[in-house]
Amino acid sequence: MKIRKRWIDESDVYLLILGGFYGLTLPNESKSYTHWEYEYAGEAGKPRFAFVVTDEALRQKPYDFAAIEYYQEFQEFKQSVMEQIPIYYVEDVRHIKMVLRDQLPEYAAKDDLYGWVSGKDVPDAQKLLEENARLKAELEKEK
Repeated sequence: MKIRKRWIDESDVYLLILGGFYGLTLPNESKSYTHWEYEYAGEAGKPRFAFVVTDEALRQKPYDFAAIEYYQEFQEFKQSVMEQIPIYYVEDVRHIKMVLRDQLPEYAAKDDLYGWVSGKDVPDAQKLLEENARLKAELEKEK
């Protein structure tokens, strides 16, 4: 859970993909790991949005989603997500890519999100390289 928390804490946005399964549950079976992550991201104040695979696309799969374990929990979680955050209905990976292409620029334009920083955007990269070399030399001395 520490790693999951760290990944979410270090992220600018939480993206949820809801297919047809609830997923693996926590050891106490109170909720799935995905459900926990979704709630933690909300508590951490991360912007969240979700892709929800359409029922039609799910019906084309070779398994029966109505018979899955934790079906009721999944339906309740799905309903909760759909009431709380922006959702985008998708049918396949190609559709997900199209929505991402359209939506990510909106998030990238937000001033309160940092995301990945290119080395070319660091004002004094040479100073950072020198500091890195100095610290590396210190580590070598300690060995």
